[in-house]
Amino acid sequence: NVGTGNSLRLQSVAGKADQTGGTITAGTLGVNAATSINLASNNAVATTFAAKATNGNLLFKNANGYDINTVAADGTQFTLVDGVTAVAASTNITLEAGSGTVTQTSGKLVRTDTGGSGATGGLELKGGGAFTLTDAGNSVSTLAAGTGAGVLRYVNAGALTVGTVNSVGVTRTGDTLINTQTGNLTL
Repeated sequence: NVGTGNSLRLQSVAGKADQTGGTITAGTLGVNAATSINLASNNAVATTFAAKATNGNLLFKNANGYDINTVAADGTQFTLVDGVTAVAASTNITLEAGSGTVTQTSGKLVRTDTGGSGATGGLELKGGGAFTLTDAGNSVSTLAAGTGAGVLRYVNAGALTVGTVNSVGVTRTGDTLINTQTGNLTL
């Protein structure tokens, strides 16, 4: 708990970042992990979130909305994190917001690939909050959005399947917009 006006940077060079209890309270949260990231408590990140899981799934649960952006490097202790990325093949990202809106700054992508090999993983959006993830560079292969009343807006660079990623399909009660820039949209 560093307070809502401060930044918290977490980096596991050789392992995972795993929250086993408590609440992370910070204005900005950046997380780097060699394997997976599992921040499953009802956290209180006020403004900015960025994370990279190099060889595993990424889960982030927050009580409120937040912006996906960049968390700057800090010497050799913390490597820059840009957007939200799960790099390894067939890994998934789960983002959950209890209320508010999850947004992204232009160019700060949500992706399950390294930027050249094509997306092979999924994105699950959960909670009562709204999601506005409309950068045309977002890249996942499967999208799922569990129950919630918030508006869902998602744009993907390539082909996209609305399917199973932990929960099934899109079961939200709010307005929903799903867009692919190239490739098919499969329901």
